[in-house]
Amino acid sequence: MSGARWAGAVTGGLVAGLAITAMLMAGERRSGKPSELADLERAAATRLGMAAPTADTLPDTREQLVIQGGHLLLSAVAGAAYAATSDDDAAVALPGAAFGVAFYAAMHWIAGPLLGLKRPEWRSEPATIAMHAVNHVVFGVVTAAGARLTSRR
Repeated sequence: MSGARWAGAVTGGLVAGLAITAMLMAGERRSGKPSELADLERAAATRLGMAAPTADTLPDTREQLVIQGGHLLLSAVAGAAYAATSDDDAAVALPGAAFGVAFYAAMHWIAGPLLGLKRPEWRSEPATIAMHAVNHVVFGVVTAAGARLTSRR
């Protein structure tokens, strides 16, 4: 596997992560409520014995840097995981979508609830589950596209 493929997958993950970050931050401004990422960061801070802002307070600049920095780091790690678990000749759509669904399941259905950072996904509204699934499928496809684009050069 080439270094360019790894770089492409990580870049694809970062691009998709940035898009989701922008969507969540726009939603915060529109609704006046913290995003789910803010809720996760605050739950983690509380579990670590750190002070966290109240649930209804929008994140300030420092907190946004922590939240979005962590999200983008996770996006880059997920891109690297995609590169490590897929073939150089893998197509984009199906492998990317499958990776996105697997990543969604790992984060929202398993890790988040097990770590006590979020309520189990199966207790969410169907529209929320659908939105999370679609976001992660798109994430996986963009990550796969980044890997594929660079592996062809």
